[in-house]
Amino acid sequence: MEAFGGLATLQAIMDELTTSGAGEISAEPSPAGPVGLKPVAAVWHTVILLVVVIGFSALQGVQSLSHAAVTVNRLQTYVATLVYEVLLLGYVWLLGLMLRKVPLRELIGGRWANAKDFFLDVGIALLFWLTVAGMLVFAHSELGFSGVDAAKSMFPQTAIEMAVFIVLAVFAGFCEEIVFRGYFQRQFTAWTGNVGAGVVLQAIVFGSAHIYQGWKGVLVITVYGAMFGALAALCKSLRPGIIQHCTQDGFSGFAVWYAQKHHLLTMIMRF
Repeated sequence: MEAFGGLATLQAIMDELTTSGAGEISAEPSPAGPVGLKPVAAVWHTVILLVVVIGFSALQGVQSLSHAAVTVNRLQTYVATLVYEVLLLGYVWLLGLMLRKVPLRELIGGRWANAKDFFLDVGIALLFWLTVAGMLVFAHSELGFSGVDAAKSMFPQTAIEMAVFIVLAVFAGFCEEIVFRGYFQRQFTAWTGNVGAGVVLQAIVFGSAHIYQGWKGVLVITVYGAMFGALAALCKSLRPGIIQHCTQDGFSGFAVWYAQKHHLLTMIMRF
């Protein structure tokens, strides 16, 4: 029941964002729809966002190398990351979409019209989660890359950290799907006139936004981003990807926290 409550809250957030000053819904509901879509922001707007996203990631990578032995204050990092994600969303929505009078709902792909739509998206998200898990297991076996190892210093250790981490996971999943699979994919699709190119280019940007995880992390996360982009293009909606992204991030943090608390970490499948 709590899961359904969380998803209902997410829907309410979507509705609030998409109705505030957004105008009427466009006839095109797809975040990565047919060739012929118009860009949702100016070129300069996208260039600035690319510089910020990739530059910030590179800065994190340099800092992680030069301060490898420094103890991480997880709560401060969670809050700072949350603020960063919200600022990215605000930049896309307020200085991009609204200037072009594009409703955020158009980028998301509309809303749930009934319970059937909701459960269909949940079902798609669950099936997609299995596919993603398979890819991550393969990446771990072939490349030796594990998302748990790459971010082990950032996983919550206390109940308070766990609560803040869940909030961060939900907001980060929502914001990243809007920014990468919504905004970037729409821009690249409109500019190239090719849906596949839009999927690939946003995935490259998504992978580059995780430079701090090393080249293996960039490679795996680029494939991961391409899978999310393909899902958005096929479903003509960001909703299944948002559900899966938020749930996976939140579950991964909870699983590691629980395993550490009960000394079971080595028994967890490394998502």
